[in-house]
Amino acid sequence: MREMKLVDRNSGSHNSGHRNSGDFNSGRRNSGDFNSGSWNSGDLNSGNWNSGDLNSGNWNSGDFNITDGNSGCFCTETHTIKFFDKDSNWTLEDWRMSKAYWLLRDAPLSLVKWIPEVDMTDEEKAEHPEYTITGGYLKKLSLEERAEAAQKWWDSLDADGKQIIKNIPNFDPVKFKQITGIEVD
Repeated sequence: MREMKLVDRNSGSHNSGHRNSGDFNSGRRNSGDFNSGSWNSGDLNSGNWNSGDLNSGNWNSGDFNITDGNSGCFCTETHTIKFFDKDSNWTLEDWRMSKAYWLLRDAPLSLVKWIPEVDMTDEEKAEHPEYTITGGYLKKLSLEERAEAAQKWWDSLDADGKQIIKNIPNFDPVKFKQITGIEVD
């Protein structure tokens, strides 16, 4: 049997990166067309991590932006972002460089969990026969399972870590719980 190379995982045409599903992409993991950056889900982006179209900046969800982290269109300046539905004085870059962001990246907030084959029950193996190819399956967690894991993570944080998160601009414990399942008080 021939071993599949990473460059073979493109479903479009004329892609020079890996795992592209569009056409004429030179980056990696693009689902749109004509992207020269990586991880774009839109089209005609020269930046990275854009979900909009025709962005030359990075992390844009809007269109035609030349700056980074904009959700609007035709933006030439970096804007501040909202936290808890209120304006802040932070940019997306400020947020991504904050200790709170990096702490929360370690929180178990995903609604899916990878279950490797060795940890699968016989019932799970019967329900997910693809495990023989993938080596496991993605288990969809209930909101209760996710909230329990997230609360356990929060409870294990030291006081400094908890305060760093509570110092996020406009921190609202009710909205934080609604989104993460974590009771902070």
